[in-house]
Amino acid sequence: MYMDRFESPKVTAAHLQRQAYIYVRQSTVFQTLHHRESTERQYNLSHRAQALGWSADAITIIDEDQGQSAVSANHRHGFQRLVSAIAAGEVGLVLMLEASRLSRCGSDWHHLIELCSLMQTLIADEQAVYNPREPNDRLLLGVKGTLSEAELMTLRTRLFEGRWNKARKGQLGRSVPTGYICDTEGHWVKDPDLQVQERLSYFFGVFRQQGVARQVLVHLKAEQLKLPVRIWGGPSHGQLQWKEPTYSSVVRLLHNPAYSGAYVYGEWGYEDTRRSPKTGKARPRQRPIEDWPVCIQQHHEGYITWDEYLTNRQRLRQNSYGWATQGAARKGAALLQGLVWCGYCGAKMGVNTHAARECRHPSYICSHAYSEGATRTCQSMTSKPIDDLVVSLFFEALAPLQIKIALQAVDQLQIERQTLQKQWEQQLEQAQYEVQLAQRQYDAVDPDNRLVASELERRWNDKLEALQTLKNSYAEAQKQCRFTVNEQDKLAVERLAQDLPAVWQAATTTDVERKQLLRYAIAEVQLDGVTTPGKISIRVTWHSGAVTEHQIDRIKVGIWAPRTDHTVVERIRDLSLIHTVEEIVELLNQEGLRTAHGCVFRDYHVGYIARRNQITVTTCANKLPLSAN
Repeated sequence: MYMDRFESPKVTAAHLQRQAYIYVRQSTVFQTLHHRESTERQYNLSHRAQALGWSADAITIIDEDQGQSAVSANHRHGFQRLVSAIAAGEVGLVLMLEASRLSRCGSDWHHLIELCSLMQTLIADEQAVYNPREPNDRLLLGVKGTLSEAELMTLRTRLFEGRWNKARKGQLGRSVPTGYICDTEGHWVKDPDLQVQERLSYFFGVFRQQGVARQVLVHLKAEQLKLPVRIWGGPSHGQLQWKEPTYSSVVRLLHNPAYSGAYVYGEWGYEDTRRSPKTGKARPRQRPIEDWPVCIQQHHEGYITWDEYLTNRQRLRQNSYGWATQGAARKGAALLQGLVWCGYCGAKMGVNTHAARECRHPSYICSHAYSEGATRTCQSMTSKPIDDLVVSLFFEALAPLQIKIALQAVDQLQIERQTLQKQWEQQLEQAQYEVQLAQRQYDAVDPDNRLVASELERRWNDKLEALQTLKNSYAEAQKQCRFTVNEQDKLAVERLAQDLPAVWQAATTTDVERKQLLRYAIAEVQLDGVTTPGKISIRVTWHSGAVTEHQIDRIKVGIWAPRTDHTVVERIRDLSLIHTVEEIVELLNQEGLRTAHGCVFRDYHVGYIARRNQITVTTCANKLPLSAN
């Protein structure tokens, strides 16, 4: 039974001339929806205000902070509106269920009390009315606010330590990644769906072979293979769906330590200095593996080992631009990209592609010292002679193993194609099951209920179309012999494996593939063109641990560079009177003439010589003269 205003002498006529504000708040949306008794008690404070003398029209309820924590007032617009009204002198009484409803932050609570004291505003709860201008009431309000803040800290500490204690035992409930389920005892076990297990194992096998996340994505899309996804939240909570792979989903799977059988907690940390400018929440930052607070290996059965997981993370990091290791093999004629290190200062060497001069070979350059403030780069050299030497050493090293390589290549190809066929067959089996399920759902509905029957019939037809499309693709793949290795394929693989130079020189072999072949055998190449003038020392370290050292001559440049023979220059001058550049190139090669470096002539050779010797030549494409300038 609430006291009336005559039993509360602190309420004066001046207070009754102003509004009575009731502040209603629950900390979370869950509490708002399910803790209805607390909410009802807070709204019933309006009866308390009326008993103290305020009319119903003079009572304002602020409940817009429902689901907001009282730790801070920054994002509680209702609390800010209340403070503004008090500061404006519009509030005679502030009613709350308890101090924790208004604030659990000492600074916000005492700021509110100070404002109420200055503006002669009363504060009340279910038990009493407090006047902040009276010392005893002021002291009591301060104690209530301190207890409210301390209660929050106690609850937080208790929950925090309990959560970490459970996490250290690997028992803290977390969202189970796709490919696992929780058994009746709470242990993580592999998904009983064999297709899910096979697809994830195949996924990690493809990355083991490709080594690049994007190449895994390209492979999955080319083979029309989807990835399993477990839905969390919403009407389809807990259901398994098959979705088209995306780059983010591929990287997410590779970075997840759960697939190595490890239970990890605390891999992300929060820093107070890194906060969102909009919400004020701390931004997460991923900790290094060695700083993970909880990392329990062999917590459950993994799809890969822990060592392979660490290797995958390292490979992903190496594939990023600017990383000081191999990185992913990329386009470009410099075949040792990612493998070359400076033999003089020990820094990683980059590649200068000479984009403005397409006719020039790229060069290897060490610019570490220059980037640190030195006046010049450490060293630079043309890639062509270095690449030629390393490639010859590569062929020489693999020559005794060609037969073994051929046999292993055939066996590996057979295994890969059988594994791929199994993935297709499982995908077909899943599609057939979905068709049968859609049919059973359609057969179970009352035919007269056309609103439901028509929708189920549409879903059934969609599943049938998807199944037929998959069958057609599977038949086409079988027709192309993508799942088997016949005798012709075996002979072709053996022939190519035993003739690596032919594979290397083939027009269908890309620079990226050539680089990848070198990386299978070579760990790094050190170049030193500084110690010995006019020479380049090349030190090749193989994955086997063996080291091969060679020294070659530097290509001479400037006044020391080879010059085109005078007779060749005059011959070009004579031919330029009646022939185009293309015709001149053909005639020079027919006559057996060569460039200064002993190479056959190309269009850019003739163009360069013409410009250098003030010879005007024309091209076949537009018949326009090329100026000597």
